[in-house]
Amino acid sequence: MKKSMITLSVMALLGSSAAMAASPNVQGDSSNTSKVAVGQSNHAYFNGENSGLKFNNSPLGFIDVRKGPVNGSNTAIASKGQGAVMTGTDAGLPFAVDIAQVWNAPATEGASKFMINSIRQITQLPIAPQFGGLVIGQVADASGTPLAIGSGVYFGEWAPRAAGTPPTNSTNLNMASSDRTVWYVGDNAVTATPNLASVNYNVIGINQTGTDASGNVLAGGLPTSPNLYRGTLTANYNNGSVTNALTGSLTRTGSATINISATIDSTGQFSGNGAKGRFYNNANALAGIYTGGGTAASHVAFGGSRSN
Repeated sequence: MKKSMITLSVMALLGSSAAMAASPNVQGDSSNTSKVAVGQSNHAYFNGENSGLKFNNSPLGFIDVRKGPVNGSNTAIASKGQGAVMTGTDAGLPFAVDIAQVWNAPATEGASKFMINSIRQITQLPIAPQFGGLVIGQVADASGTPLAIGSGVYFGEWAPRAAGTPPTNSTNLNMASSDRTVWYVGDNAVTATPNLASVNYNVIGINQTGTDASGNVLAGGLPTSPNLYRGTLTANYNNGSVTNALTGSLTRTGSATINISATIDSTGQFSGNGAKGRFYNNANALAGIYTGGGTAASHVAFGGSRSN
C-alpha cells in the first residue's frame, strides 16, 4: 500500500520539472551496457536531456546524474552529515522514505579538482532507479565546484544492491560483485578532435570503493577517503598523423600501475590496449574506462582536466 501511494505521488509529478535546454552532445560508454547504459536523461522526474544513467535496462529510462543522485545526496549530506540517509524529500520528491546512504569527498590531482559522490541503495522503489552501489566522479573547476550542467563530465562504478535487507549504516557498496560495471558520460562531447600538441591532463581513477560483506576495506578505500588512481595523461593529435595517441600512467598505493596507450580518432574518441573514452568541452576534459586488467574487479573509470 505504501509503495503504491509513493508511485502515485511520483506519477502525479510527471512533466512538472521546469523545462531546460538539453546538453549539447551527451556521449559515453560502460564496460557492460546491459548493467549500466549512458544516454540523455529522460526519466519521468529526473530528466532534462543531460548526462544520464540507466541500470539493468530499466524501463524508467535514464536518470539525470546531476539532478538525481548527485543533488539528492549533496542535500542529505549538507543537512545531516557524511553517511546520511538520503530520503525522497532530499531528492525533491514528495515523500520521506529512506532511499540510500550517501557520502561525498573532494579530490585533487595537480591543479585539477574533482568531487566524488558515493551512494548505497537501501530501499527499492518501483518508480526509482536501482542505484545499488554507485560512485560518481565529477570533473570540477579551479574552485572545486563540479562543472555545470551542459558541460558536466562524470565517471565511476556501479554494482547491484547487496542481497538481503541492507542495514541503514554500512560502507558495503557491493563492489566485490562480479556484475560491477565502470562507466563514463559527459554533457558536451567533442565531435571533431582539435589539434592537440603534448596536452596534459591531470587524471584520477575510481576502482572498488567501500568495504566487502565482512567489513574489510577494498582497494579503493572508504567513501569519505577514497584511494584513487592518479597520474598524467598526454594527448597528441594532428589530423592525418599516424601517431595520434593518448599515453601515460595511473598509479595507486597497493595496486599495479595502469599504462594507457590509446589511439585518438577524428571524432573526439580514444581507444586501444584496454582503454576507451572521449574528450569533452573542446578537449578541456576527458573521461574513460580501462578494462585491460581482465576481471570486473580490476576495471577502472577515470576522468581529468587539461593542465597546460
